[in-house]
Amino acid sequence: MKNLIYTGLFITAIGVAQEQTMDQNPIDNQFEKLISESNDFNNYKVVKESDLKNLRANTSTYILELNERIEQLEESVALEKQAQIPLQEQLTAANTNVEQLNAEKDAISILGIAMNKDVYNIMVWSIVGLLAIALVSIILQYRKSNAVTQQAKAELATSEAELEELRRKSIEEKQLLGRQLQDERNKLSRLRTAN
Repeated sequence: MKNLIYTGLFITAIGVAQEQTMDQNPIDNQFEKLISESNDFNNYKVVKESDLKNLRANTSTYILELNERIEQLEESVALEKQAQIPLQEQLTAANTNVEQLNAEKDAISILGIAMNKDVYNIMVWSIVGLLAIALVSIILQYRKSNAVTQQAKAELATSEAELEELRRKSIEEKQLLGRQLQDERNKLSRLRTAN
């Protein structure tokens, strides 16, 4: 954070310095002064040799100053790049951390297995769907089995009623036959005794 503040202040200082240097160009001013103070001769300007040498010396000095300033700025830029390296590393680490946190946020751990929330949702809803299908299938089978059972019970009750009716008729018939037999035996016995 401290490096970031220093970087901002330095960049501001460089910008102000460049504006001042662009506004104050002494060579341009000296050329203008030299041209305006020189004499005219047949559409030519006559310039004093001393003024020309003075301009040349000032130009060389100004170029040297600019070169020094360029070197200082290059050193300053190099220092800034060096200062930015830790910031870039921190930014990269922070971005990595954010990506890792997003991945953890989007993941669910089930039985020690990490999976994406979308995959988890699809899996859970698939299981719910399969269970719903199984429940509907079981209910339908139960109804079908229940209907078969009810039909079988009704048929059993009918069969039992018919069997009971047959037993009753059979008993009545047996009793009737037993009476007839007894009547015939009695007749036979009377006939034997009467003879």
